[in-house]
Amino acid sequence: MIKKLIYILILFIFIVNSAIAQTKNAYLNYNGYQYAFKAGDEKKFLTNAYVNMLLWEKTQTVEDKNFYLQEAMRYYFLLSKIDPKSIEAQIGLARIYDEYKLDKFAKEHFFMASNFDNLNPKTNFYFANFYYKRNDLITALMYYQKAYRYGFSKNYDLNYKIATVYEKLADIESAKKFYANALKIKPKNQELINKIRLLDELKYDESQYYLRINH
Repeated sequence: MIKKLIYILILFIFIVNSAIAQTKNAYLNYNGYQYAFKAGDEKKFLTNAYVNMLLWEKTQTVEDKNFYLQEAMRYYFLLSKIDPKSIEAQIGLARIYDEYKLDKFAKEHFFMASNFDNLNPKTNFYFANFYYKRNDLITALMYYQKAYRYGFSKNYDLNYKIATVYEKLADIESAKKFYANALKIKPKNQELINKIRLLDELKYDESQYYLRINH
């Protein structure tokens, strides 16, 4: 009985000490500053990064855009350190390096995210965007198609981007298919309705349309 009580007491002390240890702060250095964090802060860092990315998308001035990108980068970096296998952190860092046209670092983080899960639709979508912006349409299409197959088939931006790639590659029928998919998601988008009507009416072989959209 005494041994059992001693065992329970030791177990209780271990649990209490573990709980106390989990509430203690640890520290990370970033850009010369020290940041405190504790277990469970992953969600907070991800939320802060996400909010700053939204603000970056919505703001108009170059100065504000740079500020929000830097804030997002800080939180994604901290997240990547406390959760080294965070796909979200790697995608976020890759997108930010992409915006700064630091291709080497962007690709490094995209590939890290892919190594964690190469079927992740979000990774594939943003990696495709990276190649699309650099006019590597074939590689972009490969990643867009993976994003489509593995979870983003109902995503408006993805369907629109795939359609745009096919249009640039002169595959008008495939372009119309994905523009139609996008229209199902946003049926009141008048610009898209006009785009599909234009392609329906186009005598493609006679129009040199491909030459116009790629210049």
